[in-house]
Amino acid sequence: MSDVDRRASRRELSARLWLRAYPRRWRYAYGEDLVGTLLDLAGPDARVVRLRDGLSVLRAGWSLRLREHPPLVPWLRYRVFESDLPGQYRVWMIDDLLGRLHGARWYAGYMVILALIFSIISLVSRDTQVVLSALSAWPAYLVLGVVSTVAWPRAKARQVWRKHVSGWVPPELRPRAERAAAVQELVEFRAATGYVSAPHRLHGT
Repeated sequence: MSDVDRRASRRELSARLWLRAYPRRWRYAYGEDLVGTLLDLAGPDARVVRLRDGLSVLRAGWSLRLREHPPLVPWLRYRVFESDLPGQYRVWMIDDLLGRLHGARWYAGYMVILALIFSIISLVSRDTQVVLSALSAWPAYLVLGVVSTVAWPRAKARQVWRKHVSGWVPPELRPRAERAAAVQELVEFRAATGYVSAPHRLHGT
């Protein structure tokens, strides 16, 4: 690979890394256009996207994420009790379920809520031993973290998807051995209906 090709490859990689600031379905629909814009702004001799352009993408992407994020109470019900979200946040939920780090987000949310519960109990009872006792159970928390983020990273997402989105589970959420069958189902669905997009990309996700 020539030096020019290596520079172009690194430049495109940096553009796509900045693009991660935007939600999944936005990247799917508009990502290539924004990548092209960032590369044009950087110029052919740049090794990476300009910092100010990357920061602009970061700010815009996270602003969009914050605007679309559910309010605290519905989000807590969804994260802790697997409750459904109001219709205007369904797209956000689908993004969350299809994201690679759903298991880690689920685990982190539980840990934060658990820490708040023990802290409140400790403050009300004025007994710091409550918090110390909770901390002593760190091996159990570690096991839960490994199971939720490494061993079965998609199990919780599949469960919530079937409950609130569809009985048909997309390839991203299926066990590895079942993904080929899911892809074949997509091919057959498109052939039978003429639908040009994957059926699980609801609302443009």
